[in-house]
Amino acid sequence: MQPEELPMKVVGRTGSPKVNVETANDFLKLVAAVRGNRPFMPKGVWRFKTFEEADAWKLQMITRR
Repeated sequence: MQPEELPMKVVGRTGSPKVNVETANDFLKLVAAVRGNRPFMPKGVWRFKTFEEADAWKLQMITRR
C-alpha cells in the first residue's frame, strides 16, 4: 500500500479558537482591577476535615474583598 492509501483516524479537530481574545483581555483587566495585588488563593498547604469545609473556604477566599 502507498502512504496515501493507509486508513487514518482523525482525533480532535483544529479550528478557530472559541474565545474572543479582545473580550478576554478586557475581562482579565477587570479581574486585576477588582482583585488588586492580592492573590486569588492564599499560598500554602491547607488541610480540611471534609470536602464541604474545603469548598466553603475556597468560595470565601475567591469572593473576599
